[in-house]
Amino acid sequence: MSQWKLIRSSGWDGPIPKEDPKGRWLHLVFDAESAGNVLSLSVLEDLRSTLTRVVEHDGIQAVIVSSAKDGYFCSGADLEIIESADNPDDVYRQCREVQDMFGLLGGFHVPSFCVIDGVCLGGGLELALGCSSRIVVNSPKTRLGLPEVNLGILPGFGGTVRMTRLVGLRKALSWILTGARMPAKAAFKQGVADAMIAPEGFRQSALKIIDQQSQSQLKAFTKRRQQLKSGLLNKIVDGTPFGRNYVSKEALKGIRKKTAGKLPAPEKALEVAVNAAAGKLSACLEKEALEISKLVTGSISKNLVHIFKNSERARRGDASDPQGAWNDSDSLVVLGAGTMGSGVASVALQKGVAVRLRDISVESLKKGLAYIGKQIHQRFRKKRMSREQRDETLSRLTYGKELHGLATAGCVLEAVVERMDVKQSVLADLSTRLPDKTIFATNTSALSVTLIQEGSPVADRVVGLHFFNPVPLMPLVEVIPGEQTSPETVGKALALARKLGKYPVIAKDSPGFLVNRVLTPYLLAASRLFLKGVSGAHIDEVARRHGLPMGPFRLMDEVGLDVGVEVQQTLHSAFGDRYQASHLLGDMVQKGWLGKKSGVGFYRHRGSQASWNNELQIPSNSQSGSSAKLSAEHIVHALIDPMVDEASRCLAEGVVSDAGMLDLAMIMGTGFPPHLGGLLKDADQQGLNHVVDRLEKAHGAGDPRTPCPQLIQRAESGRSFHEGI
Repeated sequence: MSQWKLIRSSGWDGPIPKEDPKGRWLHLVFDAESAGNVLSLSVLEDLRSTLTRVVEHDGIQAVIVSSAKDGYFCSGADLEIIESADNPDDVYRQCREVQDMFGLLGGFHVPSFCVIDGVCLGGGLELALGCSSRIVVNSPKTRLGLPEVNLGILPGFGGTVRMTRLVGLRKALSWILTGARMPAKAAFKQGVADAMIAPEGFRQSALKIIDQQSQSQLKAFTKRRQQLKSGLLNKIVDGTPFGRNYVSKEALKGIRKKTAGKLPAPEKALEVAVNAAAGKLSACLEKEALEISKLVTGSISKNLVHIFKNSERARRGDASDPQGAWNDSDSLVVLGAGTMGSGVASVALQKGVAVRLRDISVESLKKGLAYIGKQIHQRFRKKRMSREQRDETLSRLTYGKELHGLATAGCVLEAVVERMDVKQSVLADLSTRLPDKTIFATNTSALSVTLIQEGSPVADRVVGLHFFNPVPLMPLVEVIPGEQTSPETVGKALALARKLGKYPVIAKDSPGFLVNRVLTPYLLAASRLFLKGVSGAHIDEVARRHGLPMGPFRLMDEVGLDVGVEVQQTLHSAFGDRYQASHLLGDMVQKGWLGKKSGVGFYRHRGSQASWNNELQIPSNSQSGSSAKLSAEHIVHALIDPMVDEASRCLAEGVVSDAGMLDLAMIMGTGFPPHLGGLLKDADQQGLNHVVDRLEKAHGAGDPRTPCPQLIQRAESGRSFHEGI
């Protein structure tokens, strides 16, 4: 049975129009067998055969492309197509066929109108761009975008070329290079959509527009497009080699600033778009297909797809997750208006959650409120929300020294000082007042959730929610169940994290949880290299060139050296010699060098500027010499290999469910280079036998860490971390 329905009709009252052989509308309705409309190979083949039947219908006034699934048009191409692609010639041929097929939608003897209600991404938007015109439903569910660059490819079903030719080079690049999901209003304003209609009775509204425009041969739509592309600047950019070259150079600077040259897809997408602004359609489509055929068969695309699939598991959840719900009526009570508390409150408010912010210090409240106001006003200033939306967002916030709002709270989140006695005291004070449906979340980065909940009458409703700083920017949340935490509590915590737009990963309640436990060996390794005579600034530069957002010493300064000492001591007490630290950080803390917050650490910080602290001397008893001349590759391995070993231990201990979730956590929690696919994906691609060999040699040279038995077994048996995922 075809996944495309071709129905002739005289009206449009529902997702599937009523058949009328004499009707003047020919509906092409997308109704995939899957829960959501996805462009699989079978869907594309069905579309091909269905399009051949369009010419059989005489007397029609227009072709109307729509979806049978309410609030959902198409989420793009099936990831299986991308993952299985291994022959560039085959990919080129397939893309050219789909480009031409989508082009047929705009080449009928009557105009075609794509009516978009809900998600329209990737190949779905490329299909819509093939039509004569697009009408968007102004619903919160409607989001349009070309996210292909996030998967290491470019829009290759005609999207790069057709978008550029439709709206002009400058506007097209904002869609093609960012991968952003735009609302209906943005699509209409920028000319991607020709008309925008309200969600109520949208089918009848669309028919009225289609009737008018089909009779006038799109006269009003064509005029509007010309107006949107008029103006001297647009004529220079799209009409002259100088203008296109200038835009290309500026865009390339922005790309390389963001990717450090590690991701080829945005650069190739830029190249194709610039070519599309001036070249002939057929030649431009050929170039688009050629470039995607190279990208999609490369390792970077495969790695980014790996990340995306795991991020979707975290964002949507899967069948193995504990079940729980966050109701629209649930509010959030945040205890503590410091950096973390105000950060969580800010995000929650912007996601439509009512928040009560409480702190016993008036000064802390003032600082927290100022931070929240700044965050929300920035979105208004950048036109990401209207004045009314800004005011409505702020109206959801109440605050004070008193503990109010428990009756409607779905969760009470404490973000107070990181001390066990304080957190236990907060829970004890609340335990008799906590409503039955309310969970208690502790935003701890290291303390045991099991110890916090011990002896509490509401222990089953206590869970760890470890947000990362800065909360508005960091997408990861570690969800940590204690020994007495109920599955329902974990489920509700997961639902809350997703409501806040975060990607939750469940981690076992053990020292350092997941991210800090795996990250600390990286920082310890950097200190050892420094004490052996390798320049700290050079180590940081090597790490950045490898793709990390900042080097280990700059990272320690950002976190705070005093915090680093505490984490190292905690993990050393728990796991022994492999977390053995030098006196380097402790000596610096004694001098008052705490990092960025004190102005001096490994670097001297002045505003946004930082320069290496030349007063930092290597202790006289350190081992220097040949290590100072280590290659960049050797430095990278020395930093990363201990993390791989600790990650293997975490898998063996059940700290995290699988290697995919661990990779996601390290990318979203530490900025591990996405193009490598994640910590363990990268190790798999290197070969685990090489990782083990390097760890054993490092141990022989004095490193206290030895590779764990599980890592050695994988290497000897030839098994990867990702087998069976």
